[in-house]
Amino acid sequence: MAHHPAIVTTADGHLPVGTLLAEPLLRGTLVAGREGLERGVGWCLPLSETRRCAGDPDRDLAGVAVHLPVTAVATPEEAAAVVGDLVRRDAAALLAWRPPGVDSDLDAAARAAEAAGVPLLALPAEADYRAVSRLIGQKALAQSAHILEYGSRVHRTLAEVLARGPGVPAMARAVVGLSHCGVLICDADGERLAWEEAPGAAPTDPDALLAALPESLGDDEESARAIEARPRPDPDGSPVHVIVTPVLVGGQVFGRMVMVEPACPPDPHDLAQHRVVAEHGATLIGSEMLRQRSVRAAEERARGDFVEALVHGRFADSHELGARARHHGFDVDGHFAVHVVAAASLLPVGRDYLRRTVAATRTAQNLEPGGCALTAAISSTIVVIQQVPERRDPIGQRADAARFAERLHRALRPHLGDDLRVAHGRPGQGAAGVASSYHEARLTMGLAWHTAAESVCGYDDLRVFAALKDVARSAEAKSFARETLAPLRRANGGDLEKIVLAYIRTSGNLNAAARDLGLHRNTMLYKLDRASRALRMDIRSADAQFMFWLAHHIDTLTTVTGTLDDEMAPPAAAPG
Repeated sequence: MAHHPAIVTTADGHLPVGTLLAEPLLRGTLVAGREGLERGVGWCLPLSETRRCAGDPDRDLAGVAVHLPVTAVATPEEAAAVVGDLVRRDAAALLAWRPPGVDSDLDAAARAAEAAGVPLLALPAEADYRAVSRLIGQKALAQSAHILEYGSRVHRTLAEVLARGPGVPAMARAVVGLSHCGVLICDADGERLAWEEAPGAAPTDPDALLAALPESLGDDEESARAIEARPRPDPDGSPVHVIVTPVLVGGQVFGRMVMVEPACPPDPHDLAQHRVVAEHGATLIGSEMLRQRSVRAAEERARGDFVEALVHGRFADSHELGARARHHGFDVDGHFAVHVVAAASLLPVGRDYLRRTVAATRTAQNLEPGGCALTAAISSTIVVIQQVPERRDPIGQRADAARFAERLHRALRPHLGDDLRVAHGRPGQGAAGVASSYHEARLTMGLAWHTAAESVCGYDDLRVFAALKDVARSAEAKSFARETLAPLRRANGGDLEKIVLAYIRTSGNLNAAARDLGLHRNTMLYKLDRASRALRMDIRSADAQFMFWLAHHIDTLTTVTGTLDDEMAPPAAAPG
């Protein structure tokens, strides 16, 4: 599309004062304030009208050219007072009119206007307020009509691209075709979504450009406005002129569009046109980003539903399993290990937990691009189903799962914090293997919290609990654990139980246990004597320590499996 030749505006959409000076009525009238010719003018008011609203703080003079008689600034005192007041109120230009028969110099007013950088025009007698205000109004309306016409052409072109639904990169290419600028589009987190070089422009590093943008482009009130800046992507190179426009949808910032001008400083005509392209482009790119977000959300919900049905074995029959598995690229005959990720930042607290959960889920999804990895947020955890190579040696498969768990922990720790835990079950085959591995991973996660295990832990790492799992479900085992631990828990508020566990963990080393608990050796001895009396056995003996250790492990297993059974059913067999 060809550029419209008539669009020349300032950033706020007004006419530059310099453009008005090209009109025959105002030609050759500038006497001071040349550096302010880029100031925008949208309307004209007489001096008497500006004085009437001087007490209203909401009625400033931004974008207003003030028409005043030369008699109002005849003396140096009057000139200083009038010009100072109008400059303070941000008047765009001062139009000093000489009525017929009046001859007054503007030396004092010119000095004040020059010092303030505000254009001062000496108007002839025929340029009265009626003629000048009509001229400015006509120019402003004509310029607005040109902008609307050009904007509708830009909007129609971009809307046609949007209707085809090719994605954000195609929208960026369309903006490049309209503006001949380089275009960078990023999301609200600063992640680059698209980058298109301008034809014939010098290569620019988009990541360096993003890093060089002003830090003030955040989620604040100013973020809802397009700004112009001159960052320096290459510290040793020249700056570039950019237009940074927020991509807003429903008042929420979805991202930003950055247009890189081909020249610095840019041509005023081109810059005005590019502002129009930026305004319409950001709006339609926001619609495309919203559409893609909805598509991704639908895909994630579908994948999450499939993963949840998979780990719980909730398929009506093998036909339903096969149909949904084909859609998600799941090999029903493959071997899989399930990993469960937990962290305090995944709890539904605060405004950002959902964003963190989505970012962490996507990171886990893309961690193993060469294999099948299904992820979903289930409850306050992230579940990752990893496909492991088929081997005859189960130990090798478990080693593969352990290595993936370590990688998963390293990748997610920057997103979720230092309290991140990853637990995984043993690999299994098909849907039944996934359900069994998930049950083991959840059990491992619960035991890891109770036993202060490592932040990355597998079912095999807690083999002693696995060996006791079936035993702990019996009524006799539960009764044994309850009767063994109850005397210590009644005595001293349960403090003795912690002391005995520390003593057993250090293999009966009194000094080491005292150091771990921060107690004096004599205090430790006293506490162990009290525990022995409560248990009615000498806790220093091997048999007593084994009984207490066994009771504690059974009690921990009972607590964890009870909570787990309340949340999920035991793994079911594969549908036949």
